[in-house]
Amino acid sequence: MANLNEQWTNVLEILKKEIPSTTFSTWVIPLVPSTLEDNKLTLLSPHGFTNQTLKISYGDVITKALTEVTGMPVTFEIIQDKTLAENFEKESKKLKKEEQKKSVEKFAESKYDGLKQMVSDCHLNTKYRFDNFVVGGYNKLAYGAALGVSEGKVNDRFNPLFIYGGSGLGKTHLMQAIGNYIMTKKKAKVRYVTTEEFLNDLLENLYKGVEKDTFSKGSEKNKRMTKFRQKYRDVDVLLIDDIQFVSGKARMEEELFNIFDALYQAGRQIVLTSDRLPADIPGISERLKTRFEWGLMADIGVPDLETRMAILKQLIEKDGNIDFSLEVLEFLATVYKNNIRELEGAYNKVCAYCSICDEEPTLETVKKALNYNASTKINSKKIIGAVAKHFGLNEKDIVGESRVGQIAKARKIAVYVIRELTGESWQSIGTELGGRKHSTIMYNYDEVKKMTSRDNKLNEEINTLFNIINQM
Repeated sequence: MANLNEQWTNVLEILKKEIPSTTFSTWVIPLVPSTLEDNKLTLLSPHGFTNQTLKISYGDVITKALTEVTGMPVTFEIIQDKTLAENFEKESKKLKKEEQKKSVEKFAESKYDGLKQMVSDCHLNTKYRFDNFVVGGYNKLAYGAALGVSEGKVNDRFNPLFIYGGSGLGKTHLMQAIGNYIMTKKKAKVRYVTTEEFLNDLLENLYKGVEKDTFSKGSEKNKRMTKFRQKYRDVDVLLIDDIQFVSGKARMEEELFNIFDALYQAGRQIVLTSDRLPADIPGISERLKTRFEWGLMADIGVPDLETRMAILKQLIEKDGNIDFSLEVLEFLATVYKNNIRELEGAYNKVCAYCSICDEEPTLETVKKALNYNASTKINSKKIIGAVAKHFGLNEKDIVGESRVGQIAKARKIAVYVIRELTGESWQSIGTELGGRKHSTIMYNYDEVKKMTSRDNKLNEEINTLFNIINQM
């Protein structure tokens, strides 16, 4: 046997050069020589269905190598061995778990590295870039304006740039992408801060400074505040996130107002984000609201179904350790439609579940991982009712034949909202809306989608409906 094993090792050295590496490592390496009798070599294999294919494809090559090593004409046969098959299966599962463990560790490490990036002086996270921001009709204006500001291709009409929209839709990503681009490409001085961090910084210098300087000259407090103000004025670009939280904080508003004016007069760029329009932020002065409205106000709405699927594909390509079917992608993008953060959270949860439980991400597995309950799913009937109520109509008006302007508009919006929030087929939506043809439904959807990219009022109306329906 020792001699046979030695001969087979020599055969492998020859085959290694003659057979493609993937085929060689996957199908030839696991073969074990058993007996050599009557010029016939019996090889044991852990596999079953591939043995005949291997013999057909590379039989001549293997026979030639055997003859060369043994010095006599030798034929061979490959048979599956139960013990080898069981051991191979155990080893494969072990290796797979080790690979998945490494992937999870690598994923966790990358998340940690992302947090460590926040320690830079300008407080930017370098993972937020323009090249990994998925653009769709819902954020096209905001993206274009942000890129224009970064490249210096816009004038003062874009200062300040006020980006507004619901939570988790990408405002922070876009804002920090501006900072990262300007900082790295133009070597300009950038400062990113949330409104909460700005407030804490103000309180640190305004009140805690008083305690520390109780027995010092009064000028010490002034020095602290001067340093605080200079910190935010001595920049080329100031980025303030979640500006709506300035509401009801008079002293912070005063400091922010003065910093804003100093930067604006000096021609420095200001970028603000909020979950609402300046006019809708309560508890702040009209002079500050007016300044927020001086430049460009760009909204970010809820991403459409196609964009949500594109975001998922980007996440999968980035991780590269798990693959989702189109069915699963569409399911996730349909169920998690409120915001991007929620969608990414669902994706991460599924990845973790599949890794820990050693399961493939089938639709049933994904539903189990997310504790999905179909009974809570938003459906067409609920949406039609919500749209009808929003426009002061009856549900029968929406599904009926009337072509009166207001009813026709509400019907088209219902088509768009149903498709976006449920992902139902055109035929199914047509059936729910009084048996209309799928071509008509498709036309209505495309019409509304195009209008949302240029009609801010319609876009806000649809976003309002999304919020109402998602809370049902």
